[in-house]
Amino acid sequence: MIVLKLLSILLLLGAVMLFVSSLYGELTTWWTSRIRGYAQWMSVEFEGMFEEMPLARAERLITITLIGSFVIGFMLGSSLMHRVFVGLVFAAGGYFGPWFLVKYRRSKRIDTIDNQFIDALHLMSNALKSGLSLQQALELVVREMKPPIADEFGRLVKEIHLGRLTDDALRRFAERLALDDVQLAVDSILTLRETGGNLSETFQVIANTIVERKKVQGKIKAMTAQGMTQGMVACAMPIFMMLMFSLIDPGFMTPFFTTPLGWMLLVMVFVLDAMGMWLMFKLVKVDV
Repeated sequence: MIVLKLLSILLLLGAVMLFVSSLYGELTTWWTSRIRGYAQWMSVEFEGMFEEMPLARAERLITITLIGSFVIGFMLGSSLMHRVFVGLVFAAGGYFGPWFLVKYRRSKRIDTIDNQFIDALHLMSNALKSGLSLQQALELVVREMKPPIADEFGRLVKEIHLGRLTDDALRRFAERLALDDVQLAVDSILTLRETGGNLSETFQVIANTIVERKKVQGKIKAMTAQGMTQGMVACAMPIFMMLMFSLIDPGFMTPFFTTPLGWMLLVMVFVLDAMGMWLMFKLVKVDV
């Protein structure tokens, strides 16, 4: 009888190992393609920002972030189930870490271009007043301004030199930057190229409009900063308290990670917290 039990256990283990080994190749292929696609996206995004990010470096960054996040989460847990759960949660957050890095770098770059655009408009306006053509004014921005706006105008000028129509190159320029002020300037240029008009004065008017809009945006940001900070602190409190109790008294938090009711409560906490964060951002956001 004992022999039959041992034999059945061995057969079960063998079946499980065979099943896992059969899926291992497919899972490895899927995971490798997933990481490679993620790394290719990162490489393309950094290339669009005129920064170097080779494919191999992007893959290493994603892998290190995933493994490091899982290890940190695993070390914070108490029981084995708790450690695995926290490790998986941290790994999920680590997976989106490079994505947030790219979005943050791109956002900072767009903000810098937005601040430089007023000076670029004044420079082009003065260039047109002195008798230069539109293309020469664009080339002057490339020479006189600093990156990142000089890089974007350099790409615009290069496209025109390679034979693309000026109107098409300007439209692509506005699509790449996705800024309201840039779109306004490009629409004005395209309209005046068709109907005629003083482009130099138009640039001055657009620059003054942008300056006044930024003043209003600054006032609104100052008025909503306190509410934004209070909302972020309130949304971060449940997660902070959970981590604090996990370190102070791990046994107190064990039911949250070992029972179905605890899992359900954790899901509800994260969902409600995310909804509160979303509503808070919607309430304090004012379009100018």
